[in-house]
Amino acid sequence: MTSSTAGLYEYPNRAPYSAAKWALIGLMKTLAMKLGPFGIQANVICPDAVEGPRIEGVLAREAAVKGMTRNDVYNGYATSMRSFATAQDIANMAVFLGSEAARLVSGQTIAVDGHTENPDPKV
Repeated sequence: MTSSTAGLYEYPNRAPYSAAKWALIGLMKTLAMKLGPFGIQANVICPDAVEGPRIEGVLAREAAVKGMTRNDVYNGYATSMRSFATAQDIANMAVFLGSEAARLVSGQTIAVDGHTENPDPKV
C-alpha cells in the first residue's frame, strides 16, 4: 500500500487527508495480522514530497504567497538528505518489498523520504 508521511506525523490544516493516510496504516496492520498465516505480507510505503511538477507548483505558489524565493521555500521542505524522493525511489522500495529479500518484512510502515525532520535548513 502507499500512504504518506502525513500518516506518520501531524499535518495542520489538512485533517481529512491526514486521517485517510493514518487509516491506510491501520488497515495494513490489520491485513498483516490476518493474512500473515497464509504467507501474505502487507506493508505501507510512505513518501514525503516527490520530485516533479506537482511539488514544484507547491513551492512556487508558497513562495509567491510568502514573498520568498522557491529555494527558500524548498529549504523548509527539504529533508536532512537535502533532496526530495523520486518516483524511482518509491518504485525501488516496492520492488524490494515484493522480493525474496523482504520475505519476512510485514506489518511495516516504511518512510521513503530522506528523513523528514530538518531542524536547521542551513546545515
